Amino acid sequence: MTGRLRFYDAPTAWGVVLGDDGQLYMIQGQPASGVPLRLGERVRFEPAPGPGGPRATGVQRVDGVKGAPPTTGGSR
Repeated sequence: MTGRLRFYDAPTAWGVVLGDDGQLYMIQGQPASGVPLRLGERVRFEPAPGPGGPRATGVQRVDGVKGAPPTTGGSR
């Protein structure tokens, strides 16, 4: 499945992807590529059930699509 990164806090390795199906998926852990994710970036992932709702596993950046600068965490 593919979607767009809505939030990602690199220090805690936690984030949220909006899937192309309209559902939100939680990311927990570093992306499969090891490359930091960027807000707004297109990603490919495998949906999986989780205790707090759907999860995105095996997250990978979709080639050729740029997002915002890497996230650093913290509140605004």
